[in-house]
Amino acid sequence: MKKIILSICMTLALSFNMLAQSETEIPLCVVVPQKSEIPNDALQFLENQLEHIATQNGTNDFLVCDRFILTAKVDVVQKDIVAGPPQRISQTLNITLQVGDAVDNKLYASASLMVMGIGANLTKAYMEAFKQIQKNNQQIIEFLAQAKEKIVAYYAQHCESIYTEAQSLAKRQQYDDALYRLACIPDIGIDCYTRCQNAMSEIWLNKTNAEGRQLLKQAQASWATAHDETGAQTAARFLQQINPAADCHREVAKLIDDITSKMKQNEEKQWQFQLKQYEDRVRQEQSRMQNEQELNKMAIRAAREVAVAFAQNQPQREYVIW
Repeated sequence: MKKIILSICMTLALSFNMLAQSETEIPLCVVVPQKSEIPNDALQFLENQLEHIATQNGTNDFLVCDRFILTAKVDVVQKDIVAGPPQRISQTLNITLQVGDAVDNKLYASASLMVMGIGANLTKAYMEAFKQIQKNNQQIIEFLAQAKEKIVAYYAQHCESIYTEAQSLAKRQQYDDALYRLACIPDIGIDCYTRCQNAMSEIWLNKTNAEGRQLLKQAQASWATAHDETGAQTAARFLQQINPAADCHREVAKLIDDITSKMKQNEEKQWQFQLKQYEDRVRQEQSRMQNEQELNKMAIRAAREVAVAFAQNQPQREYVIW
């Protein structure tokens, strides 16, 4: 199966023109200043606005790739109390939007907006001002386009080193980290991107095989310890976690046959139920993998899920706003 996946990946090489970079979705993480005098509800509203304009202008943060960030620096230019009734608060804000590399601490692009908001309280005054951060603002569109151009240039320049580092991590069986690094690379129309996609399939399969073999060893040890219902059920819990794509499926089948043949009639009912669950899962996976194209899509999809889970489990990065 490994050879099949690698063969499929090699035949799916993509040819993209660099002129289409403006259509490329890049990973961009929205960050708002946490140590701020802005009320929490207004700060959350600002974050939502930034995420909206980023998504609508060709960026995404579905992988939580936190190297490149979009943030906003908010300065109060003027604050007034508007006489009522009802009394209201008026604020003029200077909002500086910034995109940069949070790892190398480099500012890539910035844009300043002067906005005003009036509300019944401070939170609503901020929200009214933040509503003016609009996706169709030409200044914002040009600002994000400039930032995207520099981020694409970064990946074009560093793709080879990211690929090499991911392969090194995979050799040390740090599969999740390797998949995360590869998954963050956007489709910018270079050969390296295609090789990274191929590598994701291969690394995911190596991860699947390694985990499958480890789970099989645990199942074998459980059954060897106790040839009874307890041993069978413990082994079954390990076996059910083995991905059907793993290369140890023959050993899994052999262990299942061994347990089934040795279970006494009055102990077999629960084992047969767990066995059926595993077999149903195998049939479902086999049905999904009936054709080669779907097999490759499954590997890429599964690899990205691993990358997302890895990113979400990392400690939150401390950002320095430029």
